[in-house]
Amino acid sequence: MENTKKVFYMRRNIIIFITFGVVLLLSVFLFNHTFSRSYHHIFTKTTDLSKENIEGLFLNDDFYSEAITKRYGKKTEQSRNVTNYDYFELKKGIEIAVSETGNITRFIITNSSLETIKGIKIGDKKEDVIKVYGKNYYFRSEQGVDIIGYVDKKSDTSIEFWLFDGKVDIYKLDNKSMK
Repeated sequence: MENTKKVFYMRRNIIIFITFGVVLLLSVFLFNHTFSRSYHHIFTKTTDLSKENIEGLFLNDDFYSEAITKRYGKKTEQSRNVTNYDYFELKKGIEIAVSETGNITRFIITNSSLETIKGIKIGDKKEDVIKVYGKNYYFRSEQGVDIIGYVDKKSDTSIEFWLFDGKVDIYKLDNKSMK
C-alpha cells in the first residue's frame, strides 16, 4: 500500500511538472511579441545594417561636429524630454537621440521621402520590407503598433519598422544601447 502511494505521488508530481513546463513554453511562444527589444535582439539572426545611414549621417557620429552644425544648423532646443538622451529634430521628419557623450544613438524617421539604404520608405508594405531585408526579423508590439525589426549583432545596431495597417509609418535606426 505504501508503495502505491509513492507511485501515485511521483506520477502526480511528474504531471504537475510537465503541465507547468507546457504552460511556460506556450506563454513564451504566445506572448513573445510583447517582450522588449533587447529580448528579440538575443534570439534574432543577424542582418548586415552597417551601411544604414540617414542623409549621410551614421549612428555614433558626433552630433556636435562642425559638419552637422553646418548642414542642419546649431540645435539647442530639445524635441522631447527623455532621461539619458537628448532628442533633437534635425529637420521635419528626422529626429535623433544623442547620448551623454554626444554621439547619435537613434534616428526616428517620419519623412516619406527618406529611404533606407535598401530603398524602404514610409508607406511601403510590410512585405516589401521583408523582401529587401530578409526573413531574419523579429515581430513585436508596442503602444498597439506592430513592429518588425532587424538586428546587426556585429555593429550592435537595429532597424525597426513601425507598421500601421500593414504599411511603414515610422522607422527607427538604433544603437543597441537604446532602451
